Amino acid sequence: MNTQTVDIIKNIVTSLGVDLNISSVVVNGDGTFTLLTDCTWWLSINQFLTIDGNVYQINSFTFNTSLIVTPKVSGNVPTVGLKPIPGPQFIHGTLKMAANEVDASLDKTILCPFVYLYEIIKDKKNTDEESMVERETDLRMFFLNSVDTPNWLTQDHYTYFVNPMQQMVDLFISKVNNSNLFTFNLDYECTPLINVSENGTQEKSIFDCNLSGIELRLFAEIREDLSCSQKCGCIK
Repeated sequence: MNTQTVDIIKNIVTSLGVDLNISSVVVNGDGTFTLLTDCTWWLSINQFLTIDGNVYQINSFTFNTSLIVTPKVSGNVPTVGLKPIPGPQFIHGTLKMAANEVDASLDKTILCPFVYLYEIIKDKKNTDEESMVERETDLRMFFLNSVDTPNWLTQDHYTYFVNPMQQMVDLFISKVNNSNLFTFNLDYECTPLINVSENGTQEKSIFDCNLSGIELRLFAEIREDLSCSQKCGCIK
């Protein structure tokens, strides 16, 4: 039995963990540290970052250049090297079910960032028995993070959340492209979201917290033979 589309997407999303490459640490003298790095990924202000078991709060950052952090326990000095950043949480279902799941999370710092796969999922089955394509799928996904300042200007949302979350979207797309489960026929579009709303007006959030990020519309073909070891044009 072929794997359900929701499970394929979930497996990719949960594999989005990355390493933060800290090339240098600067002691600022005020209890904070500047971490130099060539990629800040989806890290943003007021988030927490764990380095060698110690927790740091991100005070500010320069995109793909540096992070300024404060240790939760005074005196903990961060070290250089590769530091793991966990992948996002994954939520799927109707808007109502997703809203219930988000609302039930009392600590949004643990839930966020998260990826929400909108359902109903539209899968078009292929009846051509000689085709390598088992189904075509049309997906609507949201890559979101919590915005805790309601008075931000539009550019603030782009700086602190939209641009960082785009890097998560790009990583997701690269994993889809490299997956043997998908053909090369892949189309997608990204829409920046300042406040996630049900009808797209971005005026009233569908969740009990303010969220910004990226909406991804993805059209892809899923292979008939999910065990095929090569992303080729072979026919069963």
